[in-house]
Amino acid sequence: MDIETDVLIVGGGIAGCSAAYYLARDGVEVALVDRGEVGRGATGRNAGSLHQQLMPFTFREGSARERQARVSTLPLMVAAAGVWQELSRELDGDIELRIVGGLMVAESDEHMAFLADKVALERDQGLDVHMVSGNELRTLAPYLSEAVIGAEYAPGEGKLNSLRAIAGLVKGAKQGGARLFQGRELLDLERGAGGFTARITGGRVRCQRVVNAAGPWSAQVAAKVGISLPVEPNCVQSGVTERTAPLVSHLVCHAEKILSLKQVANGGLIIGGGWPARIDLVTNGLTVLAENVRANVALACQMVPGLEKVRLLRSWAGVNIKSDGKPILGEVPGVPGFYNVVPPDAGLTMGPICARLVVEQITGRRPSMDIAIFSV
Repeated sequence: MDIETDVLIVGGGIAGCSAAYYLARDGVEVALVDRGEVGRGATGRNAGSLHQQLMPFTFREGSARERQARVSTLPLMVAAAGVWQELSRELDGDIELRIVGGLMVAESDEHMAFLADKVALERDQGLDVHMVSGNELRTLAPYLSEAVIGAEYAPGEGKLNSLRAIAGLVKGAKQGGARLFQGRELLDLERGAGGFTARITGGRVRCQRVVNAAGPWSAQVAAKVGISLPVEPNCVQSGVTERTAPLVSHLVCHAEKILSLKQVANGGLIIGGGWPARIDLVTNGLTVLAENVRANVALACQMVPGLEKVRLLRSWAGVNIKSDGKPILGEVPGVPGFYNVVPPDAGLTMGPICARLVVEQITGRRPSMDIAIFSV
């Protein structure tokens, strides 16, 4: 394999496939390489949540700088939902996008106080959120346990089928002329006067510009041109139940504990939220931890008692992005032609908006949002 192209995208997850779709739609010659199968890494293994709210376990545990970094991404989170709604209309096939609203539930006065402070912070950044309790909560979500005394409600949150989304983006990119190559790992990247030469498994690619969209592995790609990125893999696990009658009508998270819960189009319930799994950084092998499956399922049943008689079918591990909470976007100063499209930890939610903003920079269009604060 020995090809030339204008733009080479490294990484076939949600960010890379979105970048390929937008570039090809704009008439830019583009090739995408992935060391595995497109859409089968972090994107294909995620739980399919469309987030807007700040997640409490990341917001509580970080430093003051990290908390501020996460706050600075909230306008992007607001815009991200709109981009997904556009894609749901543009892409071929139903990506099962459903804006059902999100509830972050509280079991104590301490939880409620934390959520109230978070609501004030998020509303300052343009997020549509408010507190619910009492009869309003029972009417909105009668399936919740009596132990839940209130919640933060985000009407713009929802869910989607990431594999269907990837399939739609790939089809749209190919229709625009993009070339996608699977099983092609980036081995080396050399920068020269005429652009870049990428040595990949089984050949090489010569290009004018490179887009780093390798998700949890973005730091490895950036290192090949001497750039250090504060990104590493974070291995988590999720599970799915058998199909059952409609039960949970929102995206449910917890104000303190690790939980995300939603019912998808086929009736199954996906239980996750970020419980750790194990990764072998040499082989990239992933292992589900049984004790964390039990803890995750137990918490879900505590919040939604109707789950107790529903069987869990399987659990799996995946890899998210672990970073300081900010996306890393745009052309790298001092390395002309090298662009990062690295979303923060809510990678599925943020992948398309991050890709579109960088594509605007690549094509010289007026940016719809200023991404200077997200430069490496």
